[in-house]
Amino acid sequence: MSEAGSVRDRILQTSMKLFYNQGIKSTGINQIIEESNVAKASFYKHFPSKRDLIKECVMAYDDIIKNQMVSVVLDSHSFNDFVKKWIVVIKDDFRIMYRGCPIAESGFQLNSEDPEMMELVKKIIHGWENLVAQFLYKMIKNDKLPATLDIDKVSRHMIHLYEGAATMWRITNDEIYIDDLEYLMARMLE
Repeated sequence: MSEAGSVRDRILQTSMKLFYNQGIKSTGINQIIEESNVAKASFYKHFPSKRDLIKECVMAYDDIIKNQMVSVVLDSHSFNDFVKKWIVVIKDDFRIMYRGCPIAESGFQLNSEDPEMMELVKKIIHGWENLVAQFLYKMIKNDKLPATLDIDKVSRHMIHLYEGAATMWRITNDEIYIDDLEYLMARMLE
């Protein structure tokens, strides 16, 4: 890894941790620079503004979540198997200082008057829906789900349930919302 790459990665990793734990608005550039152990000029060379850094962090959060989802999709052989494995991933995330979905956390704090950032969040959510839809399509193709299934609606509802359960868990710190998520997702096709 080049020195420039390591500086950029250090800034990005530190920012992701601070934004997630403290919030975007409560994290300043000077704190990021100090905790990343980089020079101010190096910071601005890689990220001309805090907004640029936030955008990169949101995309990096998405990569992490998508990689988890792809792993679950590739490893699942039925709809119920998919639901159970997704719940395991979610519960594993909760065991490590989980503060809710990082995309939702970022979205709550972003300036709603910034159409590009809001569009990025929407694009990410649609990407997750598409991953679930691809899995559902594969299950239909393999005759494990009915051909009449409304794939778009079910995939959208699954992401909706996930975000709702994660938010409720975050508000209450009660894992029952994740148990409810498993129950509701497993019965979605009934």
